[in-house]
Amino acid sequence: MSVYNFIGFGFFLGFSLLFVIPLLYSVGVGVLGSVTVGNGYFIFDSVSFYLILLIFFLGVYSLFSTFCRVGGGRSIFFLGLSLIFSFLCFCCNHSILFWCFYELSMLPLLYLIFCDSPYSERFIAGWYFSVYLLFTSLPLILILLYLSYINGSVFFSLWGFYSDYIFIYVALAFIFFTKVPLFPFHTWLPIVHAEATSIVSMFLSGYIMKLGILGIYRCTPFVFSGNFVGYLYLCCIFSVFFLVTASGELDGKRWLAFLSLSHILIPFLGFFVCDWSGINLSFFYCLGHGLSAGLVFGFLWFFYEAINTRNLVLLKSGVGGVYTTLVIVFGLLSLCSFPPTIQFFCEVFVLSSSTFSFIYLCFWCFYLFCAGLVPLILCGHILIRGESFEGSSFVVFSFGFLFLYLCFWCYLGVLYI
Repeated sequence: MSVYNFIGFGFFLGFSLLFVIPLLYSVGVGVLGSVTVGNGYFIFDSVSFYLILLIFFLGVYSLFSTFCRVGGGRSIFFLGLSLIFSFLCFCCNHSILFWCFYELSMLPLLYLIFCDSPYSERFIAGWYFSVYLLFTSLPLILILLYLSYINGSVFFSLWGFYSDYIFIYVALAFIFFTKVPLFPFHTWLPIVHAEATSIVSMFLSGYIMKLGILGIYRCTPFVFSGNFVGYLYLCCIFSVFFLVTASGELDGKRWLAFLSLSHILIPFLGFFVCDWSGINLSFFYCLGHGLSAGLVFGFLWFFYEAINTRNLVLLKSGVGGVYTTLVIVFGLLSLCSFPPTIQFFCEVFVLSSSTFSFIYLCFWCFYLFCAGLVPLILCGHILIRGESFEGSSFVVFSFGFLFLYLCFWCYLGVLYI
């Protein structure tokens, strides 16, 4: 069976390469590309390109490789709906359709938290998620309608900046901050990750968090000329606190949720320190982070099924053998932004663009060091004094090729983009 799975993995990987490379050359989109193709309602630029790649690599292949473990046809259907609506949202240039696809991409995951989660507090997590999702939906659509009226168009590409309405733009930006989420709207994410099924956690941290970053970019790119500097510094400080909190977590999914809260600050920071010709690098980072977070959530899913625990102290009892050890090490190193991962090159570029203040540069170096240190400590804990051996048939049959595939794109995706 393992031979046939290797063949299947190679076939799907080859298909992905055939999909990516011609598309790159046909649209002429690079890291700093600015080519936009569209018909008004939908556009295809480098931003949407990176996020669509994230859906393809993380979402489609996760369902393909773990089909028998997701939970049945109903779960596959709702997960597929979320992927389709997210795909449409990433390309949408129409403000009202954007709102519809934005909300519809998250509602199937909310349903799966209530119906598929095996954990006892899933209803509390579901209500947390629904409060942040639904209570911001009405203000979001009202502001989008108002801004469409002011600009005389429902298309984002035709919107301009009117200084008289700066408070409207700021309010819209903060609505998207709750979706990312950034401090102080972050409380729902660790709770939802802890109670959701593993595949839902992969999708939430993989591409749902990026919807908020996309909304900020599409709707309020005008407000990052200095209006949020104080808020940016506040987010930087609390991102360090998130790293400290993660270092004390024993639940693997909550641990990764706090790490994601800390890492998601980097594309937000890119809006401030990068010029608009290089802002696509923030979304290139979103691609790398989504793949890396999905990969590590896949590890936690495998461990939970193999040893029936999410306790980080006990994870080493599920690790053994050369194959499992190497894949897990490479996966955790991708979370550390280890070269040549996509995140490494993006962080280096953001760091090189942050030289306007020596104090800020020192803080940023300290933050990146701590952000890499927390996953590295777990990696060292897993490697030291292993306690088990590899169950190769279990790994190869389901999870092994998902891990290989995501590792491939985490480390070598930068060569093709």
